[in-house]
Amino acid sequence: MRSRASWVVSIFVSLPAVALPPSPGPQIELYLSGSSAQDEALESLIRISSGVAGAHALCEPGTLDIYRGEIKGTANRVFYCLSSRDVPGVPAGQRLAIYKSSGGSGEGVTPVSAATPLPFLDLAKLPATPACLKGQSVRATAELTAYTNHSGCDGAAKLARARAGLSDVNPELVGGVHAPLSVRPQNQIVWGLPVSKNLRNALQTVQGLVKSSVPHDDPLRDSEETMPTLSRAQVAALFSGAIKSWNEFYDVNGTPLTQSSLLAPGPPRDPDAAGATPGAYRPDPATGATIFICRRIAASGTQAAYEAHYLRARCESDAPEFLAPNDGSSLVTGGNVNRLVRIPRPAGNVFAGTGTADVRECLDAHAQFNRWAIGLLSTENVGNNGSRKFRYVKVDGVAPTLLNAYLGRWPHVTEQSMQWRKSFDPELTTTPEGRVLNFVATNLGLPRVLAALNSGFVHPWGQGGYLAPASSSFPAPPPPVTAEALRLNPVGGLSLSVGHLDDCHEPVVVRRTQL
Repeated sequence: MRSRASWVVSIFVSLPAVALPPSPGPQIELYLSGSSAQDEALESLIRISSGVAGAHALCEPGTLDIYRGEIKGTANRVFYCLSSRDVPGVPAGQRLAIYKSSGGSGEGVTPVSAATPLPFLDLAKLPATPACLKGQSVRATAELTAYTNHSGCDGAAKLARARAGLSDVNPELVGGVHAPLSVRPQNQIVWGLPVSKNLRNALQTVQGLVKSSVPHDDPLRDSEETMPTLSRAQVAALFSGAIKSWNEFYDVNGTPLTQSSLLAPGPPRDPDAAGATPGAYRPDPATGATIFICRRIAASGTQAAYEAHYLRARCESDAPEFLAPNDGSSLVTGGNVNRLVRIPRPAGNVFAGTGTADVRECLDAHAQFNRWAIGLLSTENVGNNGSRKFRYVKVDGVAPTLLNAYLGRWPHVTEQSMQWRKSFDPELTTTPEGRVLNFVATNLGLPRVLAALNSGFVHPWGQGGYLAPASSSFPAPPPPVTAEALRLNPVGGLSLSVGHLDDCHEPVVVRRTQL
């Protein structure tokens, strides 16, 4: 059979530049919405090659095209391929399109439950640019198939009802449930505690881990042994505003943190230059001891995960509230990092972003202006690469690794979910769309899929990313469990599904664990 990738290329050659993308159109379409944090896991599942032990291929190798774009600021993508022989009840060779809108976890709950239409990329009306229409080839890896990547496919949208949604936490924490939902835990995500790099370096020095003179890019700074720590109670105080100044922390001499004599008075001429020293210094005196927060909008599952873990907010009615944005960004629509944060004097100290990228950029922007900031990111975000200016710190002396999460030492883990209206349950085994959804919901948390995904989340201090739920039937590595064993077989040891999925619960160790 001739692959779809090849006949798409022939269309581009024979038709003018304004030709429309894939033709003929899909025979099976599935619309998904919600969490952006699950996008990479979904993409890894769709890219799994045939013949990989412990996994099943959704697409026939050599037929996958991925179209990426934005619709009114919301990331969207379409996965378009020929179906493989591994999808029960779906004939091989069917033209399959899976649409994904990534407007946050709340978008994966309320619109699904209420059957409210959402905008998705329209394959028949994509912009006639080479990057979108022709795309670029992406090579295969040992476990992931090659594909053609189509970027910048912004613009025209079509309204459709999302058949299912994805959420970083159980649906009740991020949206209104109007109609009964069927909910399946998908995987566990390990959250971290990211801070601006200049704050990480300062904490290293005042905690006696790394001297201030050590250059900012010295590998010593990025090891697990030299990760500084905050306590869970201190983090809760920062996020709730109970502590309002970095000078409410003090060093071993009792000196307010930003005035500590252990830190250099200021940064070197070019703080980002290779080997620049001192690597740890006081913040800009113009903004001084201000605590800057990089958070997410209210509908974000990431935001819900941090509120529930550190403050019990959204779980207990009298819990302290997370600080609201005050710099011109919005709890509902977020804000523009470059306009509100990447400036010398922000109007406020709390920024809310719509997506994960906003938090990364917010932390980077504060570091650029030598301000100390703290944020919210999962460990699938790798800070120690390129010019990124955020790093992770420990909490209660523990690093956010998969191994520590498995053993119960790092409890900040949530179980992500996929949900759809209960009325759709019968179609999971009777219609092509339902069978594809059932395949995705069944396989998204496969350890083999997560292992391939986690390969991109290796930090100098350890492995981050995802674990299959401990409540699943997947066997965990035999004891003693090691980081290497979890790399190959990422199955969790904690559960938030004892009774039913509820990310307000404290995680419970349900597998054999190590003292």
